[in-house]
Amino acid sequence: MSLQPQQLLESLRPWLKAPCWWLGLSGGLDSTVLLHLLSLLSSQRAIPPLRVIHVNHQLSEFSADWMQHCEDLCVQHDIEFVSRQVQVEQRGDGPEAAAREARYNIFEELVGAGELLLLAHHADDQVETFFLRLLRGAGTHGLSAMPQHRPLGGGQLLRPLLHVGRAELESYAFEQQLRWVEDDSNSDLALDRNYLRREVLPLLEQRWPAYRNSVMQS
Repeated sequence: MSLQPQQLLESLRPWLKAPCWWLGLSGGLDSTVLLHLLSLLSSQRAIPPLRVIHVNHQLSEFSADWMQHCEDLCVQHDIEFVSRQVQVEQRGDGPEAAAREARYNIFEELVGAGELLLLAHHADDQVETFFLRLLRGAGTHGLSAMPQHRPLGGGQLLRPLLHVGRAELESYAFEQQLRWVEDDSNSDLALDRNYLRREVLPLLEQRWPAYRNSVMQS
């Protein structure tokens, strides 16, 4: 998918009559790009009411700053902003899994009947998810990784950027002079996803430069 509002619209067309579109906004690169594209799209044609939800996991000393950054972005784009703070109960699966569970609980509470939640997962996220599940012994259903869309609460979840690579998102963000936050936990190699992203996958890319496309195809 080319990163243009009209191309994004093609992914969203089945939900043009939804009562509301929600965007899960972390303030990072991916969701910031999706927010910008949605804002441009709303200026070009009529779309359902757009609301942003930011979940503050309170796991970083910078969490309050990220929440404020997201609110400022929404003020800039004249989009309704909703935030929720959660207490993450860390269990055996680690903080990332616990934070994800808390976040999706909030999503399910907020997304009403017929409404759409947009998340900005991209192709690199999908590849990482595939390898994580492979290494954990997932079956064929698990190895299909993240679905493009699925039911969520009373509505639907859609990942319209799932076939876009992080490099393309970065190029778009720099071209549009966007500002985003970097999660300090992304450098923590004790987290499996970060270890894959920083240590393992770059080695695969050296040998098989097109490995992302191959994994996505599989």
